Amino acid sequence: MKTQRSIFLLLLCCLIAQSLATKQFFKFNEDGEFKIVQFTDLHFQGETTDAETINLEQIILDIEQPDFVAMTGDIIDGRYCDTTANIKEAWDNMVGEMVKKDIPWGITFGNHDAEGQTTKTDILNIDQAYPLSQSEFGPETVDGVTNYHIEIHTADSTPDNKEVAAVLYFLDSGDYGCLGFDGYGCVQPNQIDWFNEVSSEFSREYPNHMGIVFLHIPLPEMLEFWHTDISFGTKEEIVCCPQYNTGLYQAMVDNGNIKLALNGHDHVNDYCTRSKASAPDLWLCNGRKTGYNSYNPDPPIYNGARIIQLFNNQTTGTTFTTWIRDSQEEIVIQPLHKPDCILEEQCYS
Repeated sequence: MKTQRSIFLLLLCCLIAQSLATKQFFKFNEDGEFKIVQFTDLHFQGETTDAETINLEQIILDIEQPDFVAMTGDIIDGRYCDTTANIKEAWDNMVGEMVKKDIPWGITFGNHDAEGQTTKTDILNIDQAYPLSQSEFGPETVDGVTNYHIEIHTADSTPDNKEVAAVLYFLDSGDYGCLGFDGYGCVQPNQIDWFNEVSSEFSREYPNHMGIVFLHIPLPEMLEFWHTDISFGTKEEIVCCPQYNTGLYQAMVDNGNIKLALNGHDHVNDYCTRSKASAPDLWLCNGRKTGYNSYNPDPPIYNGARIIQLFNNQTTGTTFTTWIRDSQEEIVIQPLHKPDCILEEQCYS
């Protein structure tokens, strides 16, 4: 009898775990809209300033009422929040507002998340225990942990008859060092191979869809295009991109359907940029630092979040607009920066 009961409980636990891991079927609403909030560099670490971050999350979510939240790394600071118990407590605080409002989320990791005793695998297991988490483990044969994608479907789609209108790609950009070069991490070549394979399949099957890439560490092109093309926003620190370019930007250009890539990492850079010559419709954007731990922008620049509003209709396919909402509840007007041709600036090492 005890054996039968044990088997029953084991099967029940498996079914519960499976239900928690089930991905939601995301759709544009009847007006053809889908809104994403990007929280980045939350840096939860069990300090009193965590409360300020929670309050800011509440402000942003109350005003914007998004369909989804994307968190682009340094969600916790593993140097201070470094035990499973600490992380679980921090995670409860961090996702609390999303849980209250029934807003699903997905994460990718930054360079600080796993700097303590726990690994990225440990942390992702904690995140996946929440039913609203849409985060996934990537293929075991590919570098990094959080390499996965999420589909967003047209308003009239059903699970049995679906049309993909947008794909969100989450990529783990590592922590430190890139193919033998010092400095910050990068998206590795085998991750780009995986991205090419998956994204090309979507492009073949759904030619009118739009792809969006989320990662933590900015691409080297973020620095290059600031100096060589027009940008919108502010640059208050050296771009902390990897010392070696592994070619993710070119992979996005070659795909043709990727229109936006969003990073975190640089706490006081918030600009969007592009290359008119290479891909005028592919924008690279910094998020706005959300968390209050670690260094912050100085007023009149305030912590906040980037908002991505997607639109879909049969005529134009999927398009987007993006803005920053700050802690003052204002939409930030991002100034135009013209190319200055200062080509000697290098990524921070």
